[in-house]
Amino acid sequence: MKDVNERARSFRRAAVVTAALVFVAATISAEQRTVHVGRGGIAYVDDVSGTNITQIHVGDTVTWVWEGTMRHSVTSGTCTHGGGGGGYGGGYGSTAACEDAHLWTSTGLQGSGFTFTWTFASQGAYAYFCDMHQDAMTGKVIVMPGILAGGCTPDDHTLCLNGGRFAASAHWTKTDGTEGDGHAIPLTDDSGYFWFFDATNIEAVTKVLNGCAIDSAYWVFAAGLTNVQVHLTVTDTQTSTVYVRDNAQGAAFQPIQDTQAFPGSCP
Repeated sequence: MKDVNERARSFRRAAVVTAALVFVAATISAEQRTVHVGRGGIAYVDDVSGTNITQIHVGDTVTWVWEGTMRHSVTSGTCTHGGGGGGYGGGYGSTAACEDAHLWTSTGLQGSGFTFTWTFASQGAYAYFCDMHQDAMTGKVIVMPGILAGGCTPDDHTLCLNGGRFAASAHWTKTDGTEGDGHAIPLTDDSGYFWFFDATNIEAVTKVLNGCAIDSAYWVFAAGLTNVQVHLTVTDTQTSTVYVRDNAQGAAFQPIQDTQAFPGSCP
């Protein structure tokens, strides 16, 4: 009888823990992000990144807030001359530089004090621009998965790859000794890139591929557009195995094509 009672108590404790976990998962609230429209003249500035790139998760909401003396719009779409939703181009005043993607109804040209809010329901990269300034004033919202199957938690410095099983980061050091962590921008489920000093300047690209059907391993591919010191780390959150590669200071980043980065890691 004692064993039966103990098993019952254990079952109740497990049920409480499970219920708590379910409750936490169910009550995780979506985040609200703010982008300033017209800050500094013709710029979109995200509160968190300080750039025209906003990185959020599925279900999060972005609110654009107009300021300054000029009139601007927030129109979904891409531009043909530079920018493309990720930087400043030279199309000020051009008439056909950008095309409305109609993700939302364009705000039209508005002045200081106007606000516009949009909730992003799907993963992807969403470019937008100003009707007045075209490819001279662009922005981008990068929407990452809301709930990942793996153990990786995405943030400004962490790429979550292959359903969130793998976490990738890049630590940089300059010749003067200053250092920091690369800003992570996801591209696909298995790939992404890091920028170090400027959001428009890609420094390293990383990809983790499922090679289980070929050699029972996960593969790591990477390439760099930099010669600063880089410490690249990829962690298998399922096994806690860590894969590390370093680029020496002053050396061109050598491509990585390692098909045995995580041997015997399948499934």
